[in-house]
Amino acid sequence: MYIRKEAKHFAAQDTTIKITKDDLHLKGAPDTIDGTTVGNILGVVYFIAGIVAVLMIVIGGIRFVGANGDSNQVQAGKETVTYAVIGLIVVIMAAAITQFIIQNVAK
Repeated sequence: MYIRKEAKHFAAQDTTIKITKDDLHLKGAPDTIDGTTVGNILGVVYFIAGIVAVLMIVIGGIRFVGANGDSNQVQAGKETVTYAVIGLIVVIMAAAITQFIIQNVAK
């Protein structure tokens, strides 16, 4: 019984860490960053990652088509396309998760 009470009090402690720009000595930094700013920055990152993934799909396709029957080049082209598609899916999922968090949690 005694252990349960102590565990309950331990779990109820506030674990929030509050750091201000003054603590970090960042002159000119904003006091807060809203979800819009973070969303804009991540939007650019996701856009660039998406472009890279699409370019890698094109490069993999060119390697696959230009293999001329060389099984190593065919395999390399398939792997490039596969990994680029996986990367594109990850970028899309990350963008969706980020959008959900910004709209629902960061308010």
